[in-house]
Amino acid sequence: MKAQPAAITLPSARSLWLWGRAAIWAMLIAGLIITFAVARLGSWSVAIGLPGVLLAILAAIWLFRHPTLNLFVVLVGFVVVANNEAGFQLREIVYALYLYSVLALWYLDRIVVRREPFLRTRTDQALLLFLVLLPCTMMLTVLFNGRLVGAISELFSLSLLALYFPIKELAARYRWAPRALVLIVVSVGVLVALRNFFEYQQMLGRVTQAWQIETGRVVTNDNLLMASSLFAFVLVVYAKGWRSFIGAVACFFLCFGGLILTQSRGYWMAFALGAAALFFLADHRRRGRILLYSGAGLVTMIAIGYLMVGAYMDILVGGLVERILSIGTATTADLSLVNRFREAATVMELVKANPILGYGMGVPYYFYDIAHQLTDFDALVHNGYVGLWYKFGIWGLGIVLFFWGSTLWRGIAAFRAPSSAHWTRLCGLAAAVTLVGFVLSTVTSNPFFLKDSLFTFSVAAGLAGGAHLRSQRDRLEASTRAV
Repeated sequence: MKAQPAAITLPSARSLWLWGRAAIWAMLIAGLIITFAVARLGSWSVAIGLPGVLLAILAAIWLFRHPTLNLFVVLVGFVVVANNEAGFQLREIVYALYLYSVLALWYLDRIVVRREPFLRTRTDQALLLFLVLLPCTMMLTVLFNGRLVGAISELFSLSLLALYFPIKELAARYRWAPRALVLIVVSVGVLVALRNFFEYQQMLGRVTQAWQIETGRVVTNDNLLMASSLFAFVLVVYAKGWRSFIGAVACFFLCFGGLILTQSRGYWMAFALGAAALFFLADHRRRGRILLYSGAGLVTMIAIGYLMVGAYMDILVGGLVERILSIGTATTADLSLVNRFREAATVMELVKANPILGYGMGVPYYFYDIAHQLTDFDALVHNGYVGLWYKFGIWGLGIVLFFWGSTLWRGIAAFRAPSSAHWTRLCGLAAAVTLVGFVLSTVTSNPFFLKDSLFTFSVAAGLAGGAHLRSQRDRLEASTRAV
């Protein structure tokens, strides 16, 4: 006997009348507001912006009914605020409100509504302890006459570490999530690289001398480009099928090309260290691919460069080669790098005087800058390890290093788990080699100060932790099927 199709319930006449009247009143009120705005302010931009704001509010209401999609929008939307401009931009304020609303609702949902435990490991407990103690360090800021505005800015940046828990839970909960999250990281890198290429092209249009081409660089989001390059490289090495391979290669060229244009030797070396970790973790067959693809990729990128910038390529390659060769002597000949080493030594003297508690966020220190020949008074410490110790004492440094090392190990464990799904293994591997890359770059570029580096670090840690949990679920499901 065939089942009868479900009857379609149509809205009643009264319901249509009520909704229609509400829509007419809404359009009338919106029209009056727009008319008043134009008459009062004399600007059509405000009038045009009001419907946009209303649409944005409606879109936000719809998104907050879909938490998973909400998190994806937060991750991809970071591109809008990733360029570290001075001061507070309107789009940064809007994004911050959206981001912290998403995080607040996620934590409220887990703690109050569902009452689901999200502290599954000592790694989770360590990070939560650090996040809880962060506001308490504001007392140290006041005690040591720090800048409250700077401390609040650092507090908001460090709070991005709270992204770890939602990302980890999403990657662990759904089988399709590791693949989606890895592709999102690569996509964000591609968008950032395209923006940097556009800025570099504009810069080439303004040059008047050859040295400007040699030294020209777009330094924005070098850490994000390093991470996305490593993610894309993992996809290239482990691609299944020609379509996946071609897509991964295209993404890698864009992300790595953007990383090259930053001329950031620290993140070049970080990428090299991450790629070396990938080579070490891969099997013999994949190691051969890494060597082959590296050589072929270098030749291809040079050829593409000649097609895109033509006569400028010789000068650009010369500048890049000189920059690469200077890595060997940078610790003694590069004034900027030597300056950062002297800065770290100066801060370590302060750390020795207060190694346990630290000085808190936003507390500046005096340092003679040999690059600019002046005494600097700033709270930024370029060495991330020394910076953590200076601000949070040995307890803060120890917690962050434990969290960092344990998430790295979990990513490697997820990759090496034989029962894990293909994308779970790739998620763990890509996150792990990225965290390895940060080990080196943190010596000269503090990832715990700027929002883009903290965003990248948090996402990588979340993916490593989530891939590990997902691999445990895959193993449990495999053993259940075997029984």
